[in-house]
Amino acid sequence: MDLALDQFMGEPVNIIYLDSDNRTVQHKIDILTTGAQCCVAYCFDRQEAKLFRNNSILAVMPIKKYYH
Repeated sequence: MDLALDQFMGEPVNIIYLDSDNRTVQHKIDILTTGAQCCVAYCFDRQEAKLFRNNSILAVMPIKKYYH
């Protein structure tokens, strides 16, 4: 599955991710760099940069910005 993650760089997104124990987890991240096999993103939940394998990312959902 080609998610074209680079289109989401610079904006926070929610991802559904398959972790190393094959559990689905959700993370709120800001993608810093993308590559063919993985991406590096700041994880707001863990408050640190993390490496995510592209083939384990099941869904990417942009976080809507609401303006008053």
